[in-house]
Amino acid sequence: MGMKRRLCALALVILVLGLSSCSVSPADKTDSISGDSGVSEITGSETATPPTTIEPATTEPAVTEPAVSEPTVTPGLKPGQHTYEIRKRLHESMPEYRFVATGLVQDPDEWMYGYVLGLDVYDENGKSILSEDFSEITDDGEVTGYHVYNEMMDTMGLHVTDVNFDGYKDVIILNTFAGAHANTWYDCWLWDTKTASFVKSESFSQIVNPALDAEKKCIYSTGGSGAAFWGGSIYKFIDGEFVLTNELDTDSNGLVERALIDGKWEIIREVTYGDDITTLEREQEYYRNSELWQLDHPHWYWIGGHHADQWLE
Repeated sequence: MGMKRRLCALALVILVLGLSSCSVSPADKTDSISGDSGVSEITGSETATPPTTIEPATTEPAVTEPAVSEPTVTPGLKPGQHTYEIRKRLHESMPEYRFVATGLVQDPDEWMYGYVLGLDVYDENGKSILSEDFSEITDDGEVTGYHVYNEMMDTMGLHVTDVNFDGYKDVIILNTFAGAHANTWYDCWLWDTKTASFVKSESFSQIVNPALDAEKKCIYSTGGSGAAFWGGSIYKFIDGEFVLTNELDTDSNGLVERALIDGKWEIIREVTYGDDITTLEREQEYYRNSELWQLDHPHWYWIGGHHADQWLE
């Protein structure tokens, strides 16, 4: 009798152990996600319900939903007062100056806009050598300034760079980055070595989407002004002013290339193409390969933004 009880107990233990080896708690199951997949690991206390049917393994890659780009929030921007600062030397022989831009952010969404309110420059002793106030107060008591899309409100387009190619750095800051074409214009102050002070350049402020070429000592400019426009303009610094020296004007009918020669405008080329796509494409290819124009070069940027910073340094 005692032997029989022991045999029954042993059989019961074997049965229990067999059942336990076939059962896995969902809480003990972990899915491993590679760090290279770009997907963050999600952790939590909830347990998953095991599937009722086990599907066969497949070698097909997992389908990832495309990232949604809207709405976009500009990193680091918060509604309210905003400042951006640069410390640079205007020349290797000069001390370091401090350049401070101030602005007002309305909303962090990228395609909202803020206001550039002011620019201050301080010498090595902390003395103000340039102070500009762009702010205005509306009839409703609202503070406004230069309209700038939030995409560039982090730096407000502040650059300390040599725009007139005289060996001394100057300072520029956005005065417009807005509108349907998202073009950019900058206020500019040139360093005057004779007076050791900054002097406002009104002519630079007329150049849309400027791109500096220190090697050729010129500025390239183009911007959205209609679907049929694919030309551009070239400026040079002459007698203290930025002067338009070359212009390629295009529309749906044709093109006119002009150049300033001995102080007078002359037509270099004039082509009519109308609806002739072959002629249009031939002319576009011609100006892409032109040594002067090189229209396929990225310094011809049609929309403002941080991608253009490389052409302002």
